[in-house]
Amino acid sequence: MNNSLRPAGPGYMANMKMGTLYGVGVGPGDPELITLKAARIIRAVPVVVAPISQPDGESHALHTVAGLLQPGQMVEKLLFPMVKELATRERYRAAASQTVVDRLRMGDDVAFLTEGDPLIHSTFIYVLRLLPEGMPVEIVPGVSSISAAAAEAQWPLINAGQRLALLPATFEDVTQLPVIARDFDTIVLLKVHSTLDRWVDALVDAGLADQAVLVECASLTAARVVRNVRTLRGTQVHYLSLLIVRTRRQ
Repeated sequence: MNNSLRPAGPGYMANMKMGTLYGVGVGPGDPELITLKAARIIRAVPVVVAPISQPDGESHALHTVAGLLQPGQMVEKLLFPMVKELATRERYRAAASQTVVDRLRMGDDVAFLTEGDPLIHSTFIYVLRLLPEGMPVEIVPGVSSISAAAAEAQWPLINAGQRLALLPATFEDVTQLPVIARDFDTIVLLKVHSTLDRWVDALVDAGLADQAVLVECASLTAARVVRNVRTLRGTQVHYLSLLIVRTRRQ
């Protein structure tokens, strides 16, 4: 009898070598900003996965690494829909995480791609939270949109004893801007596209409009820096946009 055809015993999975999950930051979009380590891992793993927000949606991260993907690699998009119901979001996060875990248990190394850095407002954080204990994980940091935007605008973020606040624009209370400005030297408002008018008005009211800049699509050919933020009222900006506010003249 061919031993390879015998049913697997109860210790079969326990004896298999577990794959490693790599949380790989691929930067803000410019392929030249992918780190050497990230590029090496992406080329080497048998499975590459990336999050998408809607069925048949495109992955910005996959587009960034397109030149690194190898023939024969499994490339899969995992759905993380942006919906209001937390239960629905959690259900999709659990399903995507289980897909990753299944591949790891088969012994495959998996690169989970994230825009920017894997631990800054990243979908990878949900997967990391749901991993069973003991799963091998390595996190590869990437160039964040924060650093890329500051470089695009040529605005220093912080120095010496200064303090930096990173705020998600869609969750933050705009009426608290004067309080935040009092406590921090620089404020970065992330994902500002859907609340832009409110923040522009708040900046004007707080006397900070002349000390703010909007950066759109940092590092990409479509990058744009708007230094007169008052002109942005009533306009649409790209999803990949943020505001940098320097609360004290530097």
